Amino acid sequence: MIIPPNIFQYYNLFTSWLFNKALPYWGTIGCDGTKIDPYQYGTHEQLQLNGKPDFPGYKRMRVQARQLYTFSQAANLGWTKGYNIAEKIYLFMQKGLQGEGHWAKNLTRRGHVLDKTSDLYDLAFIIFSLAWYGKLCNNPKAIQQARQTVQWIRQFMAYPKSGFKNNLPLTPAYRQQNPHMHLLEASLALFEVTKNERDLLLAHDLISLFKNSFFDQHSYVLGEYYTENWQIAPGTARESIEPGHHYEWVWLLYEYHRLTGIYHKKEIDHLFFFNRRYAVDQYTGLVTDKIRRDGSFPQKSARLWVQTEALRATSFKQDEISFHHLSQILYNLLYRYFAHCPLGTWQDQLDEHYHYKNDKIPTSSFYHIMSAYIQLRKVILSTLSTGFPTINRSH
Repeated sequence: MIIPPNIFQYYNLFTSWLFNKALPYWGTIGCDGTKIDPYQYGTHEQLQLNGKPDFPGYKRMRVQARQLYTFSQAANLGWTKGYNIAEKIYLFMQKGLQGEGHWAKNLTRRGHVLDKTSDLYDLAFIIFSLAWYGKLCNNPKAIQQARQTVQWIRQFMAYPKSGFKNNLPLTPAYRQQNPHMHLLEASLALFEVTKNERDLLLAHDLISLFKNSFFDQHSYVLGEYYTENWQIAPGTARESIEPGHHYEWVWLLYEYHRLTGIYHKKEIDHLFFFNRRYAVDQYTGLVTDKIRRDGSFPQKSARLWVQTEALRATSFKQDEISFHHLSQILYNLLYRYFAHCPLGTWQDQLDEHYHYKNDKIPTSSFYHIMSAYIQLRKVILSTLSTGFPTINRSH
């Protein structure tokens, strides 16, 4: 089918907002430093609702890594100021390095180690961002650090049979699929950059873990929490389904197919169509944050990141219903989430009545926004013979 014209129109508006509003805003106000060196301390953890910097007393390494990815990709797309900003974030992140492949969890505002915990979720984003920064700058050190981090995880965080610990030192808690999902994303990014088959080995392992443990072969949904031996957690934890993670896995399985030729159509279809049936508001197109296995709603709120993941996954579908939903998603991003806030920022969450429910503007959302834009751009460019629309990237 042919992509409807309104999706092209929304894409152009998204492009203009991203390059002319969001990147200039987060490349100035969203960064932290001194008058002499405005990027010396990386990026702010979050902003106040009025768009001014907020200082919660810590900086998570995952947020610094996500912004390293965002500005690296911005530079790859032609926003030249992204080069310098990405370099400064990379240098700031080095303050969290505690040894080869060993990174802290949190830093102070100026880069002193605040929490030495090794967190699998954070480490996944560090690998992910180092891969894309290494591509941008042709920096072999960044690629080396990404590989060292993979090795450190395998050496110190692996369980004997499969999967990895949530953190070190290990704290009593259910095992989680979420950090493994992002570790897969990181390993696929590293392979895409290096084209070295050894960088794909971790991805193969994580796909096996997905098929054997995460994806429920009976109910065809994705669990969130697990016991020590990868059995689905009991009680309320068992019922927790996150449609945003369904969409993320759909996108990852498509990426795995693109990079390896191995296709998991059954799993893709089950995850995607479960969401279509139960998680999408048919009137607004908004996707709910959480759902139960039976399709009922424990909470009908709608966070920004869930909508961006819906965009990434839905962009692969070439049918009338999917195009309609894609159009709804783009409308919601532009006129609900990017609206009624300082220009270039966003609303993080809508409550069950779809009213704004925010106490801050989280920096971490930019990774989701950039990832969604890049996927949409790929789809749009695949349909065009005249090239990419002209935009102003100099701001």
